[in-house]
Amino acid sequence: MDIQGQTFPGCGRCIYCGSTGPLKDEHIIPFSLGGKAVIEAASCGECEKVTSYLDGYLARQIFHEYRAHVGMKSRRPKQRPTELAATILKADGTEEVRTFAPKEHPYFLIMPVWNLPGILLNQGPTHNFEIMQAHAYWWIPESMQKTAEMGREQVRATGTINYTAFARGIARISYCQAVAHLGLLGFDAMDLPALILGKYPYVPYYVGVPRQDPPPPLSKGHLHCIHIEPIRVGDTEHWLVSLRFFAHSGYENHGMPIYKTIVGRRR
Repeated sequence: MDIQGQTFPGCGRCIYCGSTGPLKDEHIIPFSLGGKAVIEAASCGECEKVTSYLDGYLARQIFHEYRAHVGMKSRRPKQRPTELAATILKADGTEEVRTFAPKEHPYFLIMPVWNLPGILLNQGPTHNFEIMQAHAYWWIPESMQKTAEMGREQVRATGTINYTAFARGIARISYCQAVAHLGLLGFDAMDLPALILGKYPYVPYYVGVPRQDPPPPLSKGHLHCIHIEPIRVGDTEHWLVSLRFFAHSGYENHGMPIYKTIVGRRR
């Protein structure tokens, strides 16, 4: 479903808390990740602080190196880094931090993986991510691959993943997709607004991802892929949103993961 560039009307109140105070537009996919679809007047100031944090976590923690490498748009272009650091593990076991221009920077993209939403697995709500794995994607510049030095050295990925923040960011995007296409009153959002705002702790119950290797990437021109469909859970029909960031990226037979969110019940 190509939503890029589309504008969806708001409903006169915050889609997260119901406030009717001053409302701001809400990007479905974060602007920092190239998103151009907007729900008008959708979030109040307090909720916008929370959703901005989640969008920022995706942009600055998960996709930071990827965004710099491809030159993705930024609200603060003057603050775009001109150099990026990489940790090199040397043959003697010591580490050295070197800096590179973004186009020559050897980068890693670590995409979290846990399991399908607990509600789809007939499991009870839990705040624990019992499985905490990841798909790793990397790119090493050809100039670096050809050096004899690289035969004795390795580029080391560093950093940690906040699975809860990441999954809440997935939930926010998926919820906005549902609001845009069904209307705020067109479905029963259950616990999802509270989950997004950090007031409902059982995040893996609603948000998940298949553990098997993802299918091949889509053709160029598909930035992000997002899809909403009905799905039966027990005796009740729900709405399921599937989200694939940078659907055209990855390896030949192994593209980006497809994240799944139960966004609510069908009316």
